[in-house]
Amino acid sequence: MKILTPFNIGRLEIKNRIIMAPMNVGGLNDTDGKLSQRGIEYFVERAKGGAGMIIVGFTRTTREFEQAPDTTLARNTIADDKVHVSWLNELAESCHDYNTKVALQLSPGVGRQAGGYMQSKGLAIGPSEIPCFWPPHLNTKELSKKEITKLTDSFQPAAYYCRMAGIDAIHLHGHEGYLLDQFKTELWNNRTDEYGGSLEKRMRFTFEIIKAIRKGAGNDFPIIYRFGLSHEFEGGRTLSEGLEIATLLEQTGVNALDIDSGCYETWHLAHPPSTIPAGFKLDMISRVKEVVKIPVIASGKLGYPEVAEKAITSGAADFVCLGRPLIADPDWVNKLVENRADEIRPCIGCHEGCLKRIYDHKYISCAVNPAAGNEKNMMLEKTVSPEKILVIGGGVAGMEAARVLSERGHRIRLIEKKPHLGGNFMPEYLPDFKYDYLKYVQYLETQLSKLNVEVFCEHPFMLEDVEAFVPELVILAAGAKSIIPAIPGSGKIQSLSVTQAFQKRTTKEKIAVLGGGLIGTEAAINLAMNGSDVTLIEKKPEIATDAFLPNKLHLKILLAENNVKVLSSSEIVEIKDNQICCRNNTTSENITINDVEKIVYCLGMEADTEVLEILKQTKTPVIKVGDCIAPGKVIDAVWEAYRKARLI
Repeated sequence: MKILTPFNIGRLEIKNRIIMAPMNVGGLNDTDGKLSQRGIEYFVERAKGGAGMIIVGFTRTTREFEQAPDTTLARNTIADDKVHVSWLNELAESCHDYNTKVALQLSPGVGRQAGGYMQSKGLAIGPSEIPCFWPPHLNTKELSKKEITKLTDSFQPAAYYCRMAGIDAIHLHGHEGYLLDQFKTELWNNRTDEYGGSLEKRMRFTFEIIKAIRKGAGNDFPIIYRFGLSHEFEGGRTLSEGLEIATLLEQTGVNALDIDSGCYETWHLAHPPSTIPAGFKLDMISRVKEVVKIPVIASGKLGYPEVAEKAITSGAADFVCLGRPLIADPDWVNKLVENRADEIRPCIGCHEGCLKRIYDHKYISCAVNPAAGNEKNMMLEKTVSPEKILVIGGGVAGMEAARVLSERGHRIRLIEKKPHLGGNFMPEYLPDFKYDYLKYVQYLETQLSKLNVEVFCEHPFMLEDVEAFVPELVILAAGAKSIIPAIPGSGKIQSLSVTQAFQKRTTKEKIAVLGGGLIGTEAAINLAMNGSDVTLIEKKPEIATDAFLPNKLHLKILLAENNVKVLSSSEIVEIKDNQICCRNNTTSENITINDVEKIVYCLGMEADTEVLEILKQTKTPVIKVGDCIAPGKVIDAVWEAYRKARLI
């Protein structure tokens, strides 16, 4: 495969075309601005897994800006002093052991993306005084020319420390509406001096930073520049201007361009959820290859080998940037080299284990790979006392528990009452926009097969299963069932189960979906995509409040594109024949939906305790995992199954 062949960025030869994308690692940073030992181990695991280059995300070059004067605590990695050479060097040497190159992403700041904390401290800065993106919407403070010079000058020593430490390249963060991106974007840069006005003037800050890096690291030191080719919202950068920026950067001597799209207004593009198809940016990125000769790096859901390969063979790009796919499976590259692509654990695009954990002030990890970010402590070890273990339930929790237990050396039998494994993620319940989840279930099935787990489908649990197998332990992963409310007249309209609402079936029915959480919202979208006239009813002011921000943003777009009528702050009070009577909780307005043919109840789940009651008749120890404890998301089921099974 061409993605496994070497290629150069400047003087630097990279052993393959797979680069680990820059991502903030959250709690894996130490509070003094260094990357912690666990953070180093996290990156080294991806180098060991075969990545050609690792990019460490968002490192500051100075503490003078966006840093409260009353604290020394750092929120990100920092390279502002020679003391940081030590961790940079340890990271570089450890990755070099596997012939993996290391780049450090440098950034002058977050600018208008400053959160409420920085706004309250008066620390939000920008090229101009404009509203911040995050609430409260206070304004940024316009940087003076003296302050711009201080920021620019800070890149020279940082670049010098990088080269001294053995770092192989510098990656500049000019993306997502952060400070560097603000300067070059007319919407956010209203300056009338040499840093504002024409595109060349708006790029001046970028050009001066590149010169400072050259002074610190040398003219031959590779520089990669990451930016969004278009912001894709009104007033933001257009594709044509993005192509102009690409040519200007090449003329300035940048060695490679890392191309993305979007910003915080269109966050689903910069951080695509599962509802966006793989490889969706390749046509756009190919336009850059038409105007520059330097290497182009492609981003945007390229985690499936066939999609990554197409990015290279089609000529759209020279490298692929994989972020979350390498968090989900650090051995992504090695498995491809070893013809084990079917064993690659896919990212499911949920953001729950990575970006959301960072926003919750935790260390970066992964919903489907609980060992990410905690590689040594969470490593699976062979048991010294193999046991016979019966796993009841073939959903995600049961399959993950069976996989982990089998890897550790236990003898596992798994029984599932449905015809196929997957639980609520069986193929017939997964619409096209949940393709990533389908691939994850297929990965688990492959693992169970290769680990020789005994699997029995269409096998409802009976007490005889314990008597026949004589397990030393039972893992109960029986799942949960939908909550059906007692609404006056609710028996007058035929109901669809949640799983039926996710099936692919063309219908022209008028359907009401009660409950606008993540499940209800996705069910409404699927029904509408298949031809139904859908109304989504949610008692909260917002739909999909249990989805992370970029995921929710794209769900709203899909609702609008598929003409789903959304009644937020509303709940059903009565059903009369084919009429659903609702009340708006904010305005007390009564709303009637006429001619409803079917209703879907998506009001949550409750643990299924039926099997547990039967198991009480045995003396075999039982450990519960997944939804049969408390219904949750994939991350809850996988983490609980993994963490418990690794200790058995």
